Amino acid sequence: MLQWDGSPIEALLLDLDDTILDNQEGLEAAWRAVAHFLSTRIGDIEPDAVQAQLRASSDWFWSDDERHRWGRLDMPGSRRAVLAHVLQSVGRPAPALAAEASELYSALREERLEPFDGALEALARVRERAPSLGLVTNGAAAAQRAKIERFDLARFFDVIVVEGEAGIGKPDRRVFERALGAVGVAPAQALMAGDNYECDVLGSLGAGLHAVWIDRSRLAKTPVIPPRPHRTLASFVELVKELGVGDA
Repeated sequence: MLQWDGSPIEALLLDLDDTILDNQEGLEAAWRAVAHFLSTRIGDIEPDAVQAQLRASSDWFWSDDERHRWGRLDMPGSRRAVLAHVLQSVGRPAPALAAEASELYSALREERLEPFDGALEALARVRERAPSLGLVTNGAAAAQRAKIERFDLARFFDVIVVEGEAGIGKPDRRVFERALGAVGVAPAQALMAGDNYECDVLGSLGAGLHAVWIDRSRLAKTPVIPPRPHRTLASFVELVKELGVGDA
Protein backbone atom coordinates (compact mmCIF):
# COMPACT_ATOMS: atom_id res chain seq x y z
CA MET A 1 0.00 0.00 0.00
CA LEU A 2 1.16 3.53 -0.78
CA GLN A 3 0.65 6.54 1.48
CA TRP A 4 0.37 10.15 0.35
CA ASP A 5 0.02 12.94 2.90
CA GLY A 6 -1.31 10.39 5.36
CA SER A 7 -3.94 8.98 3.01
CA PRO A 8 -3.87 5.52 1.42
CA ILE A 9 -3.31 5.56 -2.34
CA GLU A 10 -4.92 2.71 -4.28
CA ALA A 11 -3.79 3.83 -7.75
CA LEU A 12 -0.79 5.77 -9.01
CA LEU A 13 -1.12 7.25 -12.51
CA LEU A 14 1.98 8.45 -14.36
CA ASP A 15 2.73 10.54 -17.41
CA LEU A 16 5.29 9.20 -19.91
CA ASP A 17 7.29 11.92 -21.69
CA ASP A 18 9.46 14.07 -19.43
CA THR A 19 8.25 12.11 -16.42
CA ILE A 20 9.58 8.60 -17.08
CA LEU A 21 11.32 9.22 -20.41
CA ASP A 22 13.68 12.14 -20.94
CA ASN A 23 12.24 13.82 -24.02
CA GLN A 24 14.43 16.93 -23.64
CA GLU A 25 17.85 15.27 -23.68
CA GLY A 26 19.49 16.06 -27.00
CA LEU A 27 16.98 18.74 -27.95
CA GLU A 28 19.53 21.54 -28.26
CA ALA A 29 22.00 19.26 -30.07
CA ALA A 30 19.29 18.24 -32.55
CA TRP A 31 18.38 21.88 -33.17
CA ARG A 32 22.04 22.74 -33.77
CA ALA A 33 22.48 19.84 -36.19
CA VAL A 34 19.35 20.75 -38.14
CA ALA A 35 20.31 24.44 -38.18
CA HIS A 36 23.73 23.55 -39.59
CA PHE A 37 22.11 21.26 -42.17
CA LEU A 38 19.71 23.97 -43.32
CA SER A 39 22.39 26.66 -43.31
CA THR A 40 24.58 24.51 -45.55
CA ARG A 41 21.72 23.80 -47.93
CA ILE A 42 20.52 27.40 -48.05
CA GLY A 43 24.04 28.73 -48.42
CA ASP A 44 23.88 32.32 -47.19
CA ILE A 45 22.36 32.21 -43.70
CA GLU A 46 24.45 31.43 -40.63
CA PRO A 47 23.54 28.40 -38.48
CA ASP A 48 22.97 30.60 -35.41
CA ALA A 49 20.37 32.64 -37.29
CA VAL A 50 18.64 29.47 -38.48
CA GLN A 51 18.63 28.05 -34.95
CA ALA A 52 17.16 31.25 -33.54
CA GLN A 53 14.37 31.07 -36.12
CA LEU A 54 13.87 27.38 -35.37
CA ARG A 55 13.26 28.24 -31.74
CA ALA A 56 10.87 31.05 -32.71
CA SER A 57 8.99 28.85 -35.18
CA SER A 58 8.67 26.09 -32.60
CA ASP A 59 7.26 28.56 -30.07
CA TRP A 60 4.85 29.86 -32.73
CA PHE A 61 3.59 26.40 -33.61
CA TRP A 62 3.06 25.04 -30.09
CA SER A 63 1.54 28.26 -28.71
CA ASP A 64 -1.71 27.65 -30.57
CA ASP A 65 -4.10 25.27 -28.81
CA GLU A 66 -5.53 23.78 -32.00
CA ARG A 67 -2.10 23.22 -33.55
CA HIS A 68 -0.97 21.71 -30.25
CA ARG A 69 -3.86 19.22 -30.29
CA TRP A 70 -3.25 17.93 -33.80
CA GLY A 71 0.51 18.36 -33.60
CA ARG A 72 1.02 16.00 -30.68
CA LEU A 73 -0.98 13.36 -32.58
CA ASP A 74 1.17 13.81 -35.68
CA MET A 75 4.72 14.61 -34.64
CA PRO A 76 6.22 14.11 -38.13
CA GLY A 77 3.62 16.50 -39.52
CA SER A 78 4.17 19.06 -36.77
CA ARG A 79 7.94 18.96 -37.29
CA ARG A 80 7.51 19.48 -41.03
CA ALA A 81 5.21 22.42 -40.29
CA VAL A 82 7.75 24.01 -37.93
CA LEU A 83 10.60 23.59 -40.40
CA ALA A 84 8.47 24.89 -43.28
CA HIS A 85 7.76 27.96 -41.13
CA VAL A 86 11.51 28.36 -40.52
CA LEU A 87 12.28 28.33 -44.23
CA GLN A 88 9.38 30.62 -45.02
CA SER A 89 10.51 33.05 -42.32
CA VAL A 90 14.06 33.29 -43.68
CA GLY A 91 12.77 33.80 -47.20
CA ARG A 92 13.64 30.34 -48.56
CA PRO A 93 10.37 28.38 -48.74
CA ALA A 94 11.10 24.77 -49.73
CA PRO A 95 8.66 22.00 -48.65
CA ALA A 96 10.97 19.19 -49.78
CA LEU A 97 13.86 20.60 -47.76
CA ALA A 98 11.60 21.02 -44.73
CA ALA A 99 10.60 17.36 -45.02
CA GLU A 100 14.24 16.28 -45.29
CA ALA A 101 15.24 18.35 -42.27
CA SER A 102 12.28 16.96 -40.33
CA GLU A 103 13.47 13.40 -40.94
CA LEU A 104 16.93 14.30 -39.71
CA TYR A 105 15.53 15.97 -36.61
CA SER A 106 13.25 12.99 -35.83
CA ALA A 107 16.14 10.54 -36.18
CA LEU A 108 18.31 12.58 -33.83
CA ARG A 109 15.58 12.87 -31.19
CA GLU A 110 14.80 9.16 -31.41
CA GLU A 111 18.47 8.31 -30.97
CA ARG A 112 18.75 10.26 -27.72
CA LEU A 113 15.48 9.18 -26.09
CA GLU A 114 16.14 7.32 -22.82
CA PRO A 115 14.50 6.87 -19.42
CA PHE A 116 15.62 9.30 -16.73
CA ASP A 117 18.35 7.97 -14.46
CA GLY A 118 16.80 5.61 -11.95
CA ALA A 119 13.32 5.76 -13.50
CA LEU A 120 13.04 2.08 -14.43
CA GLU A 121 14.36 1.01 -11.05
CA ALA A 122 11.84 3.33 -9.41
CA LEU A 123 9.05 1.82 -11.49
CA ALA A 124 10.06 -1.67 -10.40
CA ARG A 125 10.03 -0.65 -6.75
CA VAL A 126 6.69 1.13 -6.86
CA ARG A 127 5.20 -1.75 -8.84
CA GLU A 128 5.85 -4.00 -5.85
CA ARG A 129 3.88 -1.73 -3.52
CA ALA A 130 1.20 -0.04 -5.64
CA PRO A 131 -2.16 -1.82 -5.69
CA SER A 132 -2.72 -0.35 -9.17
CA LEU A 133 -0.32 1.43 -11.50
CA GLY A 134 -1.41 3.28 -14.64
CA LEU A 135 0.23 5.13 -17.53
CA VAL A 136 -1.70 8.06 -19.00
CA THR A 137 -0.05 9.73 -21.97
CA ASN A 138 -0.98 12.19 -24.68
CA GLY A 139 0.26 11.63 -28.21
CA ALA A 140 -0.24 9.42 -31.24
CA ALA A 141 -0.94 5.74 -30.63
CA ALA A 142 1.85 4.35 -32.81
CA ALA A 143 4.51 6.74 -31.48
CA GLN A 144 3.66 6.26 -27.81
CA ARG A 145 3.27 2.50 -28.12
CA ALA A 146 6.66 2.32 -29.84
CA LYS A 147 8.24 4.03 -26.82
CA ILE A 148 6.42 1.73 -24.41
CA GLU A 149 7.62 -1.34 -26.32
CA ARG A 150 11.17 -0.04 -26.81
CA PHE A 151 11.71 0.32 -23.07
CA ASP A 152 9.52 -2.65 -22.06
CA LEU A 153 7.25 -0.45 -19.94
CA ALA A 154 3.94 -2.31 -20.30
CA ARG A 155 5.04 -4.92 -17.76
CA PHE A 156 4.84 -2.31 -15.01
CA PHE A 157 1.28 -1.11 -15.61
CA ASP A 158 -2.23 -2.43 -14.96
CA VAL A 159 -3.73 0.07 -17.40
CA ILE A 160 -2.32 2.22 -20.20
CA VAL A 161 -4.37 5.04 -21.71
CA VAL A 162 -2.93 6.65 -24.87
CA GLU A 163 -4.62 9.73 -26.29
CA GLY A 164 -4.41 8.46 -29.87
CA GLU A 165 -6.22 5.26 -28.90
CA ALA A 166 -8.76 6.75 -26.50
CA GLY A 167 -9.77 9.65 -28.75
CA ILE A 168 -9.43 12.03 -25.81
CA GLY A 169 -6.36 13.41 -24.05
CA LYS A 170 -5.33 15.13 -20.87
CA PRO A 171 -6.54 17.42 -19.32
CA ASP A 172 -9.98 15.98 -20.18
CA ARG A 173 -11.26 14.43 -16.96
CA ARG A 174 -12.58 11.44 -18.92
CA VAL A 175 -9.01 10.25 -19.49
CA PHE A 176 -8.40 9.91 -15.76
CA GLU A 177 -11.86 8.40 -15.24
CA ARG A 178 -11.12 5.80 -17.92
CA ALA A 179 -7.85 4.80 -16.30
CA LEU A 180 -9.35 4.60 -12.81
CA GLY A 181 -12.45 2.80 -14.07
CA ALA A 182 -10.24 0.08 -15.52
CA VAL A 183 -8.72 -0.64 -12.10
CA GLY A 184 -11.81 0.10 -10.00
CA VAL A 185 -10.36 2.94 -7.94
CA ALA A 186 -12.10 6.15 -6.86
CA PRO A 187 -10.40 9.47 -7.71
CA ALA A 188 -9.91 10.38 -4.05
CA GLN A 189 -7.74 7.27 -3.62
CA ALA A 190 -5.60 8.03 -6.70
CA LEU A 191 -2.53 10.15 -7.41
CA MET A 192 -1.45 11.50 -10.82
CA ALA A 193 2.12 12.68 -11.47
CA GLY A 194 3.42 14.44 -14.56
CA ASP A 195 5.46 17.36 -15.87
CA ASN A 196 2.72 19.27 -17.69
CA TYR A 197 0.96 21.56 -15.25
CA GLU A 198 -2.19 22.04 -17.31
CA CYS A 199 -2.60 18.47 -18.54
CA ASP A 200 -1.30 16.42 -15.63
CA VAL A 201 -1.97 18.62 -12.61
CA LEU A 202 -5.01 20.74 -13.41
CA GLY A 203 -6.60 17.88 -15.32
CA SER A 204 -6.23 15.37 -12.51
CA LEU A 205 -7.19 17.85 -9.78
CA GLY A 206 -10.32 18.65 -11.77
CA ALA A 207 -11.14 14.96 -11.86
CA GLY A 208 -10.77 14.68 -8.08
CA LEU A 209 -7.34 13.03 -7.86
CA HIS A 210 -4.32 13.99 -5.82
CA ALA A 211 -1.64 15.53 -8.05
CA VAL A 212 2.12 15.93 -8.18
CA TRP A 213 3.83 18.32 -10.55
CA ILE A 214 7.19 17.04 -11.79
CA ASP A 215 9.01 20.35 -12.22
CA ARG A 216 12.56 19.34 -13.06
CA SER A 217 13.88 22.90 -13.28
CA ARG A 218 12.52 23.89 -9.87
CA LEU A 219 12.32 27.39 -11.36
CA ALA A 220 8.58 27.85 -10.91
CA LYS A 221 7.96 29.09 -7.39
CA THR A 222 4.18 29.15 -7.90
CA PRO A 223 2.00 27.76 -10.68
CA VAL A 224 0.75 30.14 -13.32
CA ILE A 225 -2.81 28.94 -12.84
CA PRO A 226 -4.42 28.00 -9.52
CA PRO A 227 -5.12 25.66 -7.82
CA ARG A 228 -1.71 24.61 -6.55
CA PRO A 229 -0.72 20.99 -7.09
CA HIS A 230 -0.68 18.91 -3.95
CA ARG A 231 3.11 18.74 -4.25
CA THR A 232 5.89 19.88 -6.57
CA LEU A 233 8.84 17.51 -6.94
CA ALA A 234 11.91 17.43 -9.15
CA SER A 235 11.55 13.90 -10.55
CA PHE A 236 9.60 10.67 -10.61
CA VAL A 237 12.44 9.06 -8.63
CA GLU A 238 11.91 11.66 -5.90
CA LEU A 239 8.18 10.92 -5.93
CA VAL A 240 8.82 7.21 -5.35
CA LYS A 241 10.94 8.07 -2.31
CA GLU A 242 8.20 10.42 -1.04
CA LEU A 243 5.71 7.57 -1.38
CA GLY A 244 7.76 5.64 1.15
CA VAL A 245 9.04 3.00 -1.25
CA GLY A 246 12.68 3.75 -0.42
CA ASP A 247 15.74 4.39 -2.52
CA ALA A 248 15.19 3.90 -6.21
